[in-house]
Amino acid sequence: MDRKRLGLIAVGFVLVVGLMEVLALKLGSMEVPFPAGNDQPAVAERQN
Repeated sequence: MDRKRLGLIAVGFVLVVGLMEVLALKLGSMEVPFPAGNDQPAVAERQN
């Protein structure tokens, strides 16, 4: 592989990683509505 092609691959890789970071930040800041049914607790209580 010549240096020009290797450089283009490196730049493309950096752009893809940067895009994935932006998407992760956008998805992480979203409020996901969970059902409000409290039929089962999130942490199981210990039975004595």
